[in-house]
Amino acid sequence: RMRRPPRCTRFPYTALFRCANVPIFGTGLLVGTPGPACNRTIVSSISPQTRLFGFSMMGGFFGPELKRAGYDKVIVRGRAPAPVYVWIHDDKIEIRDAKHLWGLGTLESAELICQELKQPNAAVASIGLAGENRVFFASIEQGRSSASRLGLGAVMGDKRLKAIAVLGSKDIYVARPDDFLRPSNPSLSHTH
Repeated sequence: RMRRPPRCTRFPYTALFRCANVPIFGTGLLVGTPGPACNRTIVSSISPQTRLFGFSMMGGFFGPELKRAGYDKVIVRGRAPAPVYVWIHDDKIEIRDAKHLWGLGTLESAELICQELKQPNAAVASIGLAGENRVFFASIEQGRSSASRLGLGAVMGDKRLKAIAVLGSKDIYVARPDDFLRPSNPSLSHTH
């Protein structure tokens, strides 16, 4: 006789593909500032590969755009009844239909989302067919960067979340910009 898996509301048990397993997209304190190498986004969740807490990092503009929109983290809870993507534009957050994107690769999806939103500069973190099919090594792609460790794209696919698109227009304030930039300037001079 088979045991039924515990329901989503029972904690602390979190199965790989249960609604209690939440993917979290987070940015660091200095993301979006002129500090060198401060553009990382960390995606964390329970890994399908290890069944332990896992995190994967990606570069690109997703983190800075999320900060400029006014957010430090995006936490995805629950499971959509059909494929969706999330659109974050400053204070406006929408959950949009993604049935037309399901089955497409990450680059095609990102391009179509930017065209649909009429926002060519939006940063789009998306999954491809591996994520949709919950392959244990599925990645989350964003521009020329990816969160490729530990199969966190499969967790997104289980949520039926094809992508998160973000665009921000707010400023990021640094308390003492001169004190912040002084040690950063030598590093920045080597990057140009």
